[in-house]
Amino acid sequence: MIEESWLIPYIEMAATAGGIALDIGANTGSVSRLLAEKFEGVLAVEPDHRAFAELQSSAPLTVFCHNAAAAATNGAVELLLRPSHLQSSLLEVHPIGAGDQSEAPVVERRGVNANTLDFLLFVAKQRFGDVPVTFVKIDVEGFEGEVLSGATDPIFRGVRWLVEVHDRRVEVGEQFQRLGYQHIELIKHPFPNVHPEHFWVYVEPESAE
Repeated sequence: MIEESWLIPYIEMAATAGGIALDIGANTGSVSRLLAEKFEGVLAVEPDHRAFAELQSSAPLTVFCHNAAAAATNGAVELLLRPSHLQSSLLEVHPIGAGDQSEAPVVERRGVNANTLDFLLFVAKQRFGDVPVTFVKIDVEGFEGEVLSGATDPIFRGVRWLVEVHDRRVEVGEQFQRLGYQHIELIKHPFPNVHPEHFWVYVEPESAE
């Protein structure tokens, strides 16, 4: 069972389209394993080696694990590891929403490979063939705007999205507008101690509504 159980209805809505799901920021794979039950295949993308080891060891056969960060451009980046792999990020300062809002200090800096969403489409095609990508989940600890900027392929104008947003509401909204989405559903975080700017969004193409 995933920790964010209140997101399951949105995943189920997205799964009605079938196809392939991209799990960006898969961590140890709880969401990837759920997606594997509902989609034909899952590309699970995770840069933190600590989380990736568990992700890879627990992944069903229909989940392909890809050890990389998602970013605005392809290449080498520096991943900032925090005490918990749940808080590792490409950002120097961990954004709001970190657990009980306490500081999440950097314990290690580690060079990792980064891929754009466009490139990850290519990875998915190499693994799953011509089965279309229909859903993208993003949980990247405040880097969501930059990740979305790496989506320029027309396919991304017609998929369903579930994105965790820390304090980057404006950037995320601008990226979805760029992709042609008009309606963004805000999902209130049910935990009482989270920051008011920490939430999730669900986005569908107009034709799916």
